[in-house]
Amino acid sequence: MRIVLFSLLLVVLQGCSAIKLGYNKLDDLAYWWLDGYADFSAPQTDKLRAALGQLMRWHREQELPAYAVQLQQLQAMATDNITPTQICAVWETVQKRLDLWAYKALPGLADVAVDLSPKQLAHIERQWAKKNASWQEDWLQGPPAQREQKRLDALVDRYESFYGNLSAAQSKLVLHQIQQSPWTPEWGWQDRLQKQQQWMAVMRNFQTRTHSPEQAQEVLRQLYLNATSTTSGPGFEMRQRLQQQSCANLAQLHNATTPAQRQKAAQRLKAYANDFKDLAGS
Repeated sequence: MRIVLFSLLLVVLQGCSAIKLGYNKLDDLAYWWLDGYADFSAPQTDKLRAALGQLMRWHREQELPAYAVQLQQLQAMATDNITPTQICAVWETVQKRLDLWAYKALPGLADVAVDLSPKQLAHIERQWAKKNASWQEDWLQGPPAQREQKRLDALVDRYESFYGNLSAAQSKLVLHQIQQSPWTPEWGWQDRLQKQQQWMAVMRNFQTRTHSPEQAQEVLRQLYLNATSTTSGPGFEMRQRLQQQSCANLAQLHNATTPAQRQKAAQRLKAYANDFKDLAGS
């Protein structure tokens, strides 16, 4: 769920002009994404669409104002040097908001998850197999230098969407950070498979046992925590290391930017904040 929510949030943050349009379609995007895996029946579709619509109404009213405030704080930080501690503090705030969003989604998702048929679970496994093959092609096949370059290109594109064009020295810094990362494609692959196996085991369990709505929600909540927590659960040490390194990397790159690049980042954050304010009031 966190992956779905965060991925969809990134979709609408690809450009200021796309935020309002993307956010207003977020419940549709979430449904289409999930339906691509599960191939919902008509009754399941009705339940899920109703739940997603309710979730987005809550998010617009309760969360978007907080997002706007957070972005204004980031805008104030953007023109100065920053520390890894500051970055991690911001991320912890964002994580709490994502967690709350996920928990609010649990009733609707649990209601549909306990109703999935064996045919639908087989469909999910086939979709995972397709995605896994693509993932392996991207990250486990080809020369290491080629895979490293792909990671570099993706990160540089992400940074340039905020700061503008990076210099050769800044791109070299990003490459060095990639080379020092504890993340490896092999670890990423095993972590991916483990999460899929855990989700499938839970969904198959839903078919063989009767769960109350509260029990189903608690099972999914625990599964979510096991997959995202940096303080407990399987693999939390690696997630903790990756988070700490990400904070250090972003602080290091930001502190290597020019005044013009920082100003561009501040302007982008201001535009995001204004758009979220408009959306909250619409």
